[in-house]
Amino acid sequence: MNEPEEDEEEVKEEHQNKKVESIKVVLVGNSGVGKTCISQRYISNSYSSQEGSTVGASYFQKQLHINGKTVQLDIWDTAGQERYRSMGKMFYKDAYIVLLIYDITDKRSFKDLKNVWFDELKKSGEKHTVLAVVGNKSDRYSEEEVDEDDARKYADEIGAIYGLVSAKTGDCINELFENVVKKYLDPDFVTQINIERKSQGKEDSIQLSKKKNNINNKKKKKKRWC
Repeated sequence: MNEPEEDEEEVKEEHQNKKVESIKVVLVGNSGVGKTCISQRYISNSYSSQEGSTVGASYFQKQLHINGKTVQLDIWDTAGQERYRSMGKMFYKDAYIVLLIYDITDKRSFKDLKNVWFDELKKSGEKHTVLAVVGNKSDRYSEEEVDEDDARKYADEIGAIYGLVSAKTGDCINELFENVVKKYLDPDFVTQINIERKSQGKEDSIQLSKKKNNINNKKKKKKRWC
């Protein structure tokens, strides 16, 4: 009568000893776009408007349970100042999820995303990478300088997921990380990654669900992550 209990304990021990897969996630973009605020909102569901500029890089960890699997996200929040941009290539190695962040109220941040950050990623990043073009500060739509249609079109051109988030309100932050991880775990993408890793010795744009709400009881929000 004790055998089933022993089998159950063996299964439990096997589950506990099973190695959790680590996924390296890198956030890039100009200083001030909110990379650190996005990271901290996701990690601790907190927000501070007094966050200073990241020096070098900040590192966060979080486990995510998704599609019946547990993964550990190793999140690197990189500095956006020009003097640190040459360090980016160090963080792109083995980064199979890259979030390209811009500020919807700052047209320059979107221009640099295309002409600086993505170009550097192409030179130094992995061949197969889950990309997301992310417009932060969606709570400030009345100050929008970057046309959402232009940003969405660019995301389609580079095969990236596209969406808007607000680190301040937390709107769609969880959906952002969940959807890039789902893309990473897609069987077809996993095959591409394994082929790449083997050759080294070691995409399509995703349309997400959308919603519309009112801003200031007058202006409607545009298409979002969730």
